[in-house]
Amino acid sequence: MVLKYDLLQLPPEAAEKVSALLRLQEEFRRWATEWLRGKAEKPERNPLKYFVVEFLYAGKALDWLYGVKNGATPKRLKPPLIFNAQLRLDKEKDFSRGVFVDIPKREVKVRRWGGTLVLPLGDKAVNWILARVEEGGRLVMAAAWVGPSKRNRVARLHVALVFRREVVPMQPRRLLVIDLNALHNGLAWAVVEAERIVGRGILRPHVSKILHLQKVMAKLDSVCAAKDEACSEASAVKSRIWRLLRAWEDEAVKKLMRLALQYKAAVIVDIPNDGSVRELKKSGYTAEKKIFLNFGRIRRRLRGLAEWYGVPYREQRLYSTLCPRCGAKMEQLPKRRMRCVVCGFETHRDEVPFHWAQKRFHELSIPSFSSSAASLLWKLKKGGGYSLSCLVRNWRHNTS
Repeated sequence: MVLKYDLLQLPPEAAEKVSALLRLQEEFRRWATEWLRGKAEKPERNPLKYFVVEFLYAGKALDWLYGVKNGATPKRLKPPLIFNAQLRLDKEKDFSRGVFVDIPKREVKVRRWGGTLVLPLGDKAVNWILARVEEGGRLVMAAAWVGPSKRNRVARLHVALVFRREVVPMQPRRLLVIDLNALHNGLAWAVVEAERIVGRGILRPHVSKILHLQKVMAKLDSVCAAKDEACSEASAVKSRIWRLLRAWEDEAVKKLMRLALQYKAAVIVDIPNDGSVRELKKSGYTAEKKIFLNFGRIRRRLRGLAEWYGVPYREQRLYSTLCPRCGAKMEQLPKRRMRCVVCGFETHRDEVPFHWAQKRFHELSIPSFSSSAASLLWKLKKGGGYSLSCLVRNWRHNTS
């Protein structure tokens, strides 16, 4: 859960405290950059010492930050400030943790940085927290950062609450295969057994509505320099587009996870490689359609919910242009259908990975799935630079 507070809507006394928090955030990020280069030691004074300790503890507990993957090293780290946290549901004693979530008072206290920020907690956030607690979740840590919103670049204070739930991993009997590609083609899924495909379907966003709003936004952007009101209207339309996509993504991921639990299926996500996505973005894709190539949030949501419910999760590249029967290269027909010129096998392009999963069922069903606990941090959006999701991809714990 990420709580967002517009700086302009905070009371004057809170605005001054946010400025002090921002200065500490920059000091901590300078230390993190030096630490990355091996030139920094643990500071001796608080509050910087507190955040360094929590930062390193989070790295050990959630399996990120240690060991460089493929030599990919960011030039500068821009992580948020990590806090220990406590959740009060009734009259529990306050143990002076860095972030104190008080449900009865409907407020969040951010402290241990030389000051205390008291922030309101809305009904939606309260209901979300209580739902996670009912599912057996507990608040394990929190993070805070000051930075622009991804959608409209408005400066905000972000407070992320990280919950964890101890579950017994599911022993899968089937595979839920998800073909994740350009979203305007839909999100194709199938429940696969060794002998058959039990069920299949496709989830689509409201493509025509989103494309229409994209064209409206483009027209407003073209006159934005001449008319100030057009700029605000364009920003409002862009925000509406993102809300439509986010609402659909959330509902789609929930439906897919319900299917996985219903069929006791491990989740196999077929994701195109980064090179293919870059080629698509540079190709003849219209500007309006490029928004449908941003499926990173669905990917993170699937991974996070799979771990939350103990569902085995794997990202596995499956073929969509090679025949699952004979392995020959297939030719593409109109309406995204594929046909093998050797054996005559024919199906829709989005369904080819399902047949490959059926063919490789026993291999993919081996209980070697893993969901890194670091996926709990996907909610911690980027803090103006390298995000924690980037860190999770680039760093791995060296267990040897």
